[in-house]
Amino acid sequence: MKRGEAQQSLIATNRWWRDPQRWPARDPDLRDAGDAPFRYQAGVLSNLTPGSLYMLRGPRRVGKTVEVKLAIRNLIAGGIEPRRIAHMAVDGLRSRDLGMLIDAAGSLMPEGVRRFWFFDEITGITDGWPERIKWLRDNDTRFRTDTVVLTGSSAADLTAATKALAGRRGGAVDSDRVLLPIGFRSFLRLSSAEPPPENTEPLGIDALTSARLAEAGQRLAPWLDVMIRGWETYLRVGGFPSAVASHVASREEAESLRASLADVIHGDAFSRASWSRAQTTDLLRRLAAGLCAPVNVASMANDIGVSQTTLKYRLDELREAFVLWPCHREDGLRPKLGAQAKLYFTDPVYARLAPSAGFDLPRLSQQQLGMALLRASERAGPGAHVEFDRVLHHRTRTRKEIDFVGPGFGGVSIESKYVDGSWRRDALTLKASPWRGIIATRSELDLAGPEVVAAPAALLAWLIDS
Repeated sequence: MKRGEAQQSLIATNRWWRDPQRWPARDPDLRDAGDAPFRYQAGVLSNLTPGSLYMLRGPRRVGKTVEVKLAIRNLIAGGIEPRRIAHMAVDGLRSRDLGMLIDAAGSLMPEGVRRFWFFDEITGITDGWPERIKWLRDNDTRFRTDTVVLTGSSAADLTAATKALAGRRGGAVDSDRVLLPIGFRSFLRLSSAEPPPENTEPLGIDALTSARLAEAGQRLAPWLDVMIRGWETYLRVGGFPSAVASHVASREEAESLRASLADVIHGDAFSRASWSRAQTTDLLRRLAAGLCAPVNVASMANDIGVSQTTLKYRLDELREAFVLWPCHREDGLRPKLGAQAKLYFTDPVYARLAPSAGFDLPRLSQQQLGMALLRASERAGPGAHVEFDRVLHHRTRTRKEIDFVGPGFGGVSIESKYVDGSWRRDALTLKASPWRGIIATRSELDLAGPEVVAAPAALLAWLIDS
């Protein structure tokens, strides 16, 4: 990229430089978001600390660019001079182009003030962008005091960058941000004609005491049927913004999203692998069929006809692309990395990409309850999602499993049993554990037990999800 090309690109795409009031109506990303039948902002880029460097991670198609544009709109509305803000989609550039871009933009932006830089999909630069950003923070005296937001769809690249940029990220204490698909509480608010009243903020997992559940069950009882129907719809639709928009507008599934995500997995996550589309489909089908059970990599590799090493690479790539997340077995409430992990999808749409994957309510309910726990953990500690050490599973001495435990759970364990009336046998496993127990049922609410209580999965998700 040449200097003049960079300047022309910035002028053409940073529309707020010439029209601070009307640019949102003309921006294609915000215009598409505005065409949706609802207004939604995750707020994942709110409260940016001046001079800090942020990393925003999340899967493709989850809305990172829209969140960036909304953050820019909010900065301008808050009084920041528009020409102090620069945005550039940099996937496909080379690392050395970053310095050229910053230099080219510098002569177009005001002197003597801190600037805001938004570099979209920086993980699309494949030749050492963390080192280049590090060099610029060290050697460009102005850029080192600017506020910088880097977005990307590869957890591995951004985690490596976190290490490379240590000490160069300013004063923010929450500079790692993760944008995940829309949570259940927001989904129900956006899609239901009569959602429950939102007169309380989402609870932390450690607040799921018997007393709080009893209070919530009493207060929200008139909406339990709305929650349960909404939960089962959510298990089908998922939380990608385009899927939610399609459902709200016409109650139809977003087939184009499914096709796009399949292409992303095969052409993006597996871009460096000699891996056929048939193998990709087979792997997704097997993962969906084995949902909620610990994955035996050796057995799966043998069934697919690849080496264990190859399969481990493919699973790592799906994790790094935010398609999968591992629920490790706990050992002292820490991940036991040598044991078989359960692998869940980040969203129900992934579980249905393989044509014969089917639709299993109990398994998807367990998966999405785990995602609600992950979102609650992310809310308590931004950036925690990619560590995969907050939501774990437990295996008892008798080789029975408890679905979800964690270091921030406040002494509670959660077992997903998406049935009514036949969950009491599972309560025995929870009673024998070191933790208080909650059974996540389909619709039954039973808070009489001193050690183990039962509550609808939809109610639990509503209480803790965003």
